[in-house]
Amino acid sequence: MFTGWVKYIIFVVLFASFLELLLPSSSMQRFVRVIMGLFIMLAIMNPIISIIQNHLIPTNQVPALSTNFGNSIMNDSMNMSNERERLSLELYKKELAQQMKILVMAIDGVADVHVNIEINTVKNSSIASGIESVILYIKPGLSAKDRKVAAVSKITIGEQKDKTEDPHIDLKKRISEIVTELYQIPKEKIEVRIIHP
Repeated sequence: MFTGWVKYIIFVVLFASFLELLLPSSSMQRFVRVIMGLFIMLAIMNPIISIIQNHLIPTNQVPALSTNFGNSIMNDSMNMSNERERLSLELYKKELAQQMKILVMAIDGVADVHVNIEINTVKNSSIASGIESVILYIKPGLSAKDRKVAAVSKITIGEQKDKTEDPHIDLKKRISEIVTELYQIPKEKIEVRIIHP
């Protein structure tokens, strides 16, 4: 290594001397001497520069991450993403049920309501794709008409109401229509059930 370095310096000095002989004597000769001096200095300092570079650049290589560690991170990320989607879906169902409860409670003749919503999800995920069903459990109350002082009811002679008919069918129909209209849910997905106290 040392002999190579010495040979390199000798070669640069000889080349600079040869180049100086070729140049005509003029103001350019000074400039060329400065350049050749810089080359010689660089040739002399080359081993020192390489030693400094070897000390500054670490030779120890950083170990590569194992594939198990990368897979573990990916699995944790997927689990966290699924959990976030599940929580979002639960929050959506809860908020939607609360909105429907407030809406139905405002309907005349409803004393209390409990809403159960089922959401369709994309296969193997928690991403919502639509409402599967809405079941409204209604506790009937007094309507505004019932709260008024009862007037004399109309008496019809000759007609009798069917006693097997659901007395709350109008209420159920009205609730189903309002929920369908406001939430754009098909009627067949909405079920209204009466809770008897």
